[in-house]
Amino acid sequence: MVVVNQVDNGVQPEGEEGKRYTADFTVVDSLDAADAINAVTRITADPVMDQLVVDNIEVNGKPAIETRVDYPTKVASTIFPSLPSSGTLKMGEIYSYGNGAVMVRQTHERTIYTPEQTPALFSFYRDNASAELAWMEGEKVEAGWKRTYGGKTYECLQSHQTQADWTPDKVPALWKEVVVIPATGEWAVGVAYKVGDEVMYLGKKYRCRQAHTSIQTWNPVAAASLWLLI
Repeated sequence: MVVVNQVDNGVQPEGEEGKRYTADFTVVDSLDAADAINAVTRITADPVMDQLVVDNIEVNGKPAIETRVDYPTKVASTIFPSLPSSGTLKMGEIYSYGNGAVMVRQTHERTIYTPEQTPALFSFYRDNASAELAWMEGEKVEAGWKRTYGGKTYECLQSHQTQADWTPDKVPALWKEVVVIPATGEWAVGVAYKVGDEVMYLGKKYRCRQAHTSIQTWNPVAAASLWLLI
């Protein structure tokens, strides 16, 4: 358990009843930047759950900290201080970095190397998690997120923490390549269509109404909410 960044008001120990104290902490269950962002979000978005976590109360038969709530709108990584270029970085600290945040995995002296070059020392979180960002080592990714690698786009199939030997092209159990075809080609399964794309299906032309990745039951005839006959 790591504790950082939250103010909690609680009762002092026996003999000091009535007094209050403040403590600077947030409770997370791993040295993971994504979990830390979720925990800090919990403080403002879900104070009831946060207090259950702080007090180590069970929820549905297990500790509250093990009951993960995936908040759709998370705090911006800019609430954290910027990653310094020198000095001692302590395990569990969170810093704003790039378009996201990093959490320190091991206490160390800041080096000239970027966090991407030293993934053993940092875990990563990027604010725009659903965008087609470049794949990187040391990031916690969720099913459905897209990453580019080797000039191709891949969709994550299982949530996991990326590592050097699990690149999208080598682990089909974790990633699938997103097939891109010309906007005016034949409709096909497994294609990431965007609004405005036009396809042919059973001899007729359709225009995409909502961005989506196609599956068999979402063909242009069956899914009128996704496709407009033109």
